[in-house]
Amino acid sequence: MKLRIALIVSHPIQHFCPQYVSFAGNPQIEFKVFFASMLGLKKYIDPDFKQEISWGNLELDKFQHVFLNGDAVIPAGKNLDAPALNKALDDYDPALIITYGYFQKLQRRACRWARQKKVPIAYISDSERRQHRNWLKEILKAPFIRKYFSAISYFLSVGEANEEFYRNYGVPDAKIFRMNFPIDINQYSAAYSQREFLRRQVREEYNIKESDIVLTVVGKLVPWKNQDHIIAAMKLLEAGNIHTHLFLLGSGQMMDKLKQEAASLVHSKVHCCGFTAIEKLPSFYAATDIYVHPASAEPHSIAVSEAIYMGCPVIISDRCGSYGNTDDVQEGRNGFVFRFGRIEELAKKIKQLINNPAERTAFGSYSHRVALEFQERSHRQALYEIVQIEKKKRNY
Repeated sequence: MKLRIALIVSHPIQHFCPQYVSFAGNPQIEFKVFFASMLGLKKYIDPDFKQEISWGNLELDKFQHVFLNGDAVIPAGKNLDAPALNKALDDYDPALIITYGYFQKLQRRACRWARQKKVPIAYISDSERRQHRNWLKEILKAPFIRKYFSAISYFLSVGEANEEFYRNYGVPDAKIFRMNFPIDINQYSAAYSQREFLRRQVREEYNIKESDIVLTVVGKLVPWKNQDHIIAAMKLLEAGNIHTHLFLLGSGQMMDKLKQEAASLVHSKVHCCGFTAIEKLPSFYAATDIYVHPASAEPHSIAVSEAIYMGCPVIISDRCGSYGNTDDVQEGRNGFVFRFGRIEELAKKIKQLINNPAERTAFGSYSHRVALEFQERSHRQALYEIVQIEKKKRNY
């Protein structure tokens, strides 16, 4: 007998939908996704990217789904809700529901339904405690979070920082299952198999020699992503006669400022590529020697997960949630962590990898190897473990 699972999410998200396709292919479950908005399927204006967005790899035809608010494009903010969810869940009668965080009214509605029906809840978020937050606000909301978490049966964690967050609010290890954030595994597997071709193609397009060092950062051009820290580090390296290229992939309010910063480079060059279609991203990772993520606030970067799958060494700030001994970025194995805002420290770590091509190669190989393991857990293994527990409880 199949275990029926309902997943409740705001809207179709480009890196989650491929995971839903994997879930739907699990012969032990019946799986259905309940969306509250057509955001992403239909075009919308992203305020941070400063442009119209829609996603092309959603593959909605490959898993059961419903749009609870019809064809409405509703922002995925805290007020997002779908009163039709209650009846939809009554009709579907799931044995397990999967929810995302507690921020939206939609997710709290789903949890209330599950508690009333005594249906176990599997909870996903990327929350962490590494970025700086208002300590008073943290204290005030702690009782609410502890109570909310007490009703959750399973926590599908994305990494070490996420698990530290859960433990801080009293979640026992027995309830935590590492899932890792998913990427479009079919797209990236195909890209990795032709990585050298893609590398040459992109470098030729931008007139970059194979011997040149390419840095890359992916993300919205907003203040907290701190892409200007990479350019500042490039200036320090240039002063030491080390010249680099930077692929700056993304759009947003900081574009003009970043272009101004880049203009002062003499021999190094910043390629402002703008918003980049997801189909093109693997090619840029393939052309990359070192992926750099200097953000002051980044719970668990999808870009880092994609970069390691494509075999990139990674340098990341200590405010990000993607590093740890068992996480995407493992210090000294496939990357380095620097103290946020310490430009000289960032430049030093970039220089170390530039001057040690064998280390870069070893780091890149390790990146891809652990990424394969993480995506197996994300697309299959973590959910499989929970399904086995639930089936045993029901004597399925």
